[in-house]
Amino acid sequence: MMNKLESDRRQLTAVNSLVGLEVESHRVSPDGKLSMLPYPKALGDEKKHHFIKNDFLETQSEMITPPVSSSGDALKYLGDYQQALRHALAPGELMWPYSMPPKIRADHSDIRIAQTDRASYEYRLVVAKRRIIERTSECGVHVNLGFTNEGLKALGITSKEQEDHAYLKAAIGFFKYRWLLTYLFGSTPFAFDNYFDEQTTSNIPKGALRSIRNSHFGYGNGVPGSYKSVTDYVNTIEKAVRDKDLIADREYYGIVRLKGGSELEDIESGGIKYIELRTMDLDPLNTLGISKQAIDWIKLMFAYFVANGDEPGPDTDKNIAQYEKKNDAVALEQADQPTQFKEEGLEFIDRLNEFTSESHEDFADPQLLSEMKDRFNDPQKTASATLMGKLKSWDVQNLFEFLTEKSKDYQKYFLSKPLMGFENETKMNKVKS
Repeated sequence: MMNKLESDRRQLTAVNSLVGLEVESHRVSPDGKLSMLPYPKALGDEKKHHFIKNDFLETQSEMITPPVSSSGDALKYLGDYQQALRHALAPGELMWPYSMPPKIRADHSDIRIAQTDRASYEYRLVVAKRRIIERTSECGVHVNLGFTNEGLKALGITSKEQEDHAYLKAAIGFFKYRWLLTYLFGSTPFAFDNYFDEQTTSNIPKGALRSIRNSHFGYGNGVPGSYKSVTDYVNTIEKAVRDKDLIADREYYGIVRLKGGSELEDIESGGIKYIELRTMDLDPLNTLGISKQAIDWIKLMFAYFVANGDEPGPDTDKNIAQYEKKNDAVALEQADQPTQFKEEGLEFIDRLNEFTSESHEDFADPQLLSEMKDRFNDPQKTASATLMGKLKSWDVQNLFEFLTEKSKDYQKYFLSKPLMGFENETKMNKVKS
């Protein structure tokens, strides 16, 4: 029988998961308005570019890194792509470092849909017509997580069913502790002019919040998924499309997506290949939009959930609905105040510490756990409060001016470095190393 130490070490192998990043941000003018210029010609054909694409909107650039096992390597790719994008920008163009868009026009005429290809453009037109178009302008960081072959062997996973089960446990775990990520890393205390209408604005709590984007005021379509099983996940999304609650399966915006191929139904036949965590705000104080610390923390949570997470079952979806309400409460807390779930957060970190106590230090840096505990003991150290602490006064105009200057500083930083070449594309669902 495997003892606890041996079991922990095997489970911890999963923390060295493959990780890929999808980082979105807007092209803007020097005065902090959405750029009216087209996709940079220097990047070539945007329909064929593997690493830098337009997302939903014409100004919304997305950088996509290949899957690697090292957080540092993922950030190296991201840095190269950031450099390539910024060198390709028109003179005066900048990248907005914040998840909520800058000040937009009252008539929203500056929100232009990306015209990457005809089918995508027509789909986006339908979305824009049925949804609130300004809500499509939010940006963020998506973190893709997948097992390595070594991880699968260490965990004793030998079948598609076992692998699917492990991914479902991780997905449920990220829903359960989404509030914790929002507390630690949420970085959208305010939205700017003309993003919300007057009625919505009147309902938003006053003051600097943890993360408007991660609250119910952020972008979403209100369609919940199912994580009881892979079949339930697929069937729920397909039913939502048939019932016209979703325009297409790709419009499912759950904070965790199960990924298995180009088509939704591929997950059932071929199994889950990785999961996409979609909850992270851009970090405005980091030149790349996300830190190594944040990626390592997410990888550690992934390993813990695979090892010790809740089992999928009949009550899973009902529980997730409660987890989302909990996250909403944390997202709308004041940025510099203790969370109402402080003790639960500290207890979770203690469990992570126990989980990693016998591990190799490459898997779990004790400093990482210590710093996250510090954020619970001192909310001034959370991402949102740290951002607001850089301002002369805690108000939306000061934040806008600070971010505009940051956009200029980051552009100067990247232009001061020589332009690097690209590596060959590697697909997340093909790599198991």
